[in-house]
Amino acid sequence: MKPTEEKTVQAAFSKVQEFFQLHGRIPVRREMENVNTIARRHFGSWNNFILAAGFKPRVNKTEEEIKQELLALLNDFYDRNGRIPMRREFSARSTSIRKYFGSWNKFITAGGYNANDRRIPSIGKLKNSLVKFYIKHHRSPTIRDCLHKNGLYNDRSYFTHFKVSTWADVLEYAGLNAYFRITTMTESEAKSKVIQLIKKHRIKYYKDYERLKPENYPSAWYLKEKFGWNNLCYLAGTKIPITKISIKDHYLSLAKTLGRTPTTKELETKMRATTGAMKWKTGLPLNKFLESIGQIPARKAPTRCKLTKKELAELYKRKSLEHGFLNGMPRSKLLELTGYSRDIYESRFYNINGLRLVCGFELIPAACKPYSEEELRNILKKPRYVKKK
Repeated sequence: MKPTEEKTVQAAFSKVQEFFQLHGRIPVRREMENVNTIARRHFGSWNNFILAAGFKPRVNKTEEEIKQELLALLNDFYDRNGRIPMRREFSARSTSIRKYFGSWNKFITAGGYNANDRRIPSIGKLKNSLVKFYIKHHRSPTIRDCLHKNGLYNDRSYFTHFKVSTWADVLEYAGLNAYFRITTMTESEAKSKVIQLIKKHRIKYYKDYERLKPENYPSAWYLKEKFGWNNLCYLAGTKIPITKISIKDHYLSLAKTLGRTPTTKELETKMRATTGAMKWKTGLPLNKFLESIGQIPARKAPTRCKLTKKELAELYKRKSLEHGFLNGMPRSKLLELTGYSRDIYESRFYNINGLRLVCGFELIPAACKPYSEEELRNILKKPRYVKKK
């Protein structure tokens, strides 16, 4: 080899040795693609390169050799740290450990050590442990009892699996009594004081309550289980219950106050709820619900015209002649006499003069651009989707 090539090979050897010291194993080919190029050029294959570096290729290792290698790593870790490793500290070898030993605890036991009992308990087991403690000691457990391992799990397990943030919530979740809730507040006192607090700060959401409540007040979880959070807000006046009865009462009271039919926006402002929420609670669109209680909505969607263009023109002509309008009725009478608004006619005939032209009436000059009879006929022949200029 040339001197430059020898330096390149030595640098590749040193990279493999550093990898082995860091991870406790030789690298696979895909982990060192740049070194793999050098290995194949100078040694023919990756395994020949590993042999030349002073290591044994993994492909030639038997199951027993791999097991001994893993156990040796375990013993080295124990000698170095004075304890057995946690699974995440051997994450690079976790696949091999599961393959050859079956599980992490079996691997630890095979090395001659006692495995930590860190299995994740179920919610049922967590509840039972608290109840068993209560039966045995005739009192609810404290966090200190968890640390003393009196048949209880780690306190963080209770917080995590019960999804609560305080020990009092843990006890209530398991059906046990929390001390301060017995000694300082009865159920009725808790309800009245919480309602006063909600009124004072105009609280709507339980997250705000958790932030503002004094230390000896019950938790949001307790309130939701005992009274219902929305019910407390309704009693305090910060929320309005959305039911058929409440919508009807608020609508009628608003109509009485205004002296007219209230609009949707006014009802939303009054109830502090959207029409979508009302529709979801009642199962009906708001206008249909108002009609079901005998009210007429302030605004309704216009009735869709199902007549053809020809039928609409004949209706306009017939109604005009019946009511004495020999040259066609004015636009102000369209809705009253035919049942269809001016917008419907103009969308079909471009403008009122277009309608008059189809019906054979005399055209009335408009203040806008005057169209000749020929221009109007050309416009009426165009498809409806052509953009108007």
